[in-house]
Amino acid sequence: MKANITLRIALLLSFIGVFSSVGAAPDPNFHIYICWGQSNMEGNATVPDSEKRGVNERFQMMYSADDCGQCGRKKGQWMTAVPPLARCFHWNNAGFGPVDYFGRTLVEKLDPSIRVGVIVVACGGADIQLFEKDRYQAYLNTCADWLKGYAKSYGSNPYGRIIELAKQAQKEGVIKGILVHQGETNTNQSNWPTRLDGIYQNMLTDLGLKASEVPLLVGEVRYTGPCSSHNNQVRRVPSVIPTAHVISAEGCEAANDEYHFTVAGYKKLGQNYAATMLKLLEENGSLKQDLLVSAYVSKEDEPGEVKISVKKENNNIQRIEIYADDKVIATNVMDFTWENISKGPHTVWAVGYDNNNKQYVSAKTEISIFEEQRPFNGSPAMIPGKIEAEEFDYGGEGNAYHDKDEQNRNGDTRQEGVDMNATAVGYTQTGEWIEYTVEVEEDGEYVVESRVASGADGSQFTLYMDNQFIIPGADGTPGGFVDVPNTGDWSVFTEVSTKLNPLTKGKHVLKLEITGDWVDIDYLEFKLINSDKTGLNNITDTKLVPEGEYQAFDASGRFVKRVMVEYGQVVGLSKGVYFLKGANGGAFSILIGE
Repeated sequence: MKANITLRIALLLSFIGVFSSVGAAPDPNFHIYICWGQSNMEGNATVPDSEKRGVNERFQMMYSADDCGQCGRKKGQWMTAVPPLARCFHWNNAGFGPVDYFGRTLVEKLDPSIRVGVIVVACGGADIQLFEKDRYQAYLNTCADWLKGYAKSYGSNPYGRIIELAKQAQKEGVIKGILVHQGETNTNQSNWPTRLDGIYQNMLTDLGLKASEVPLLVGEVRYTGPCSSHNNQVRRVPSVIPTAHVISAEGCEAANDEYHFTVAGYKKLGQNYAATMLKLLEENGSLKQDLLVSAYVSKEDEPGEVKISVKKENNNIQRIEIYADDKVIATNVMDFTWENISKGPHTVWAVGYDNNNKQYVSAKTEISIFEEQRPFNGSPAMIPGKIEAEEFDYGGEGNAYHDKDEQNRNGDTRQEGVDMNATAVGYTQTGEWIEYTVEVEEDGEYVVESRVASGADGSQFTLYMDNQFIIPGADGTPGGFVDVPNTGDWSVFTEVSTKLNPLTKGKHVLKLEITGDWVDIDYLEFKLINSDKTGLNNITDTKLVPEGEYQAFDASGRFVKRVMVEYGQVVGLSKGVYFLKGANGGAFSILIGE
């Protein structure tokens, strides 16, 4: 570590990947589930915008379909499990299903050290034969073209895609269960449980799994509609497969068709899957943590130093090795200081051994050591003034910005994970954020004019100053958002004006967080309302306002209406304080009296 580089250390408990030698063992705290079936497993409900926000990053999905240029997802890529979790449904926003709340419930109930990953491969309307590895091709040769199209998303071999991706996932985590929701197309077929067992046994064999360690969770179909009688076959499954468990669909709200569930119905069904899995994990001891590792930095530590502590929960452990970046850095100590750490990501974990040399592997903890965050142009951006969205601070992922993938999908002007080009930031998703070091010239009331574009509904972002909201909420308190209109295309920009909570003079860190997917941002321009420096005037005489058309905003910054100023009079406004913005850039604050 060079002495002239100031480093800041942040600990991110993401428990990622694994490495070679002893560390090559998959992370036992990354629980992976295979989910397969037809349309109800895929998710037939429209995804509510609210369900795309706030998904815990401990709940991960591996994208299972072929690469999708519409949504930017790539086959085999892990990402936060924002629906849809199976194929991309960019044309109709469908794809909300039971796996969404299966995973969300697990991460809510499980220890924070545990991540959950899902692989969802499902085809609406498919007969069980599509997943029988020796018979699927004969079925595809005769099935409808639309179903062939669904299967084509999985290389025209859904079962093969499951095995391909599950083997990839086994390098990083441990498969804990197999979920299935299928049978509507095979309603009342008495051999369905036996055929289901054949697929389950093939999966166990092809992936080197034991039935006693990887249960099969089989969901019931709807209690209403033409397929409801198939639940008689579903309930027979445990008599054919001893490690199978039936997931009830009782009380799961039905959609306005004959086969599917509503969003509420899928939530309940997913929670039912999770409740059974949590019980099984507790019964087989999978939730027990034999070895715990914590890594932290206190204010008294030197930059580049990490304190590592190991705790044994199993008294059979006699010997301990502490690993960092695939190398043993300490043995037979419970507390250790790792020094002189280079900039970048590092991983710490421990391996314990009993007298029979049995291994007990702890969760992996990622430690990221960052450069000091610094302004893009070498000095803070000034407020009042314009901040170009692409000129965010240097400092890297998790420090100056957070993006859900490492690829810049919008250009290559900076070697960063933010999706940006020379003029704007785009491909934004809920939970992503970027920061700017700024300097506010004086205390006061400000508005921000955001030049934005979106080809979707529900795009939105918010702003913080030093991690405090600066956009008023609906009741005037902090916690509001900038709602971005659907401009028809991501290349069609418009300006949105928003009044801010008062800003204080001095140096600060401005944070922009995406709270609704798919907004493109060109720039943010901050204007001081109560100062002559920006050409704005606190006036009570509307005769000082040039004639013409203006946009009128109320005292909280909300757009009211378009108005005309004629002969010194503002037409169409009731009494109160307003901010007028003209088409030529002129802006005025006025008081309309009695």
